[in-house]
Amino acid sequence: MLIDPLLASTRLLEVAHVAHRLSSSKDYVYRLIKDRKLAAIRLGTRWRVDPADLDKFIDDQRIGTARREPPQILGKARSR
Repeated sequence: MLIDPLLASTRLLEVAHVAHRLSSSKDYVYRLIKDRKLAAIRLGTRWRVDPADLDKFIDDQRIGTARREPPQILGKARSR
C-alpha cells in the first residue's frame, strides 16, 4: 500500500534539521543514531528521524525536573 506523501501526517526530519533543533552538529546526530540512542529510519543512503522520536529523545535527556507519574498504591487495604 502506497502512502501519498502530501497526505502523510508525519514529516520525517533530515539529520541537518535534527542537528539544528539540538543545537549540535550533524556528526553528533549520526553518532546518536549509530549508538541507537536516537531512533531513525534509513531511506537509501539517507537517515530521517520521526519528530515524535526526537521529542521522546529530548524528554528522556531531562534531568532535575519532576516527572509526573501516576500515584502508586503502597499496600492493600485491610479488611475487618
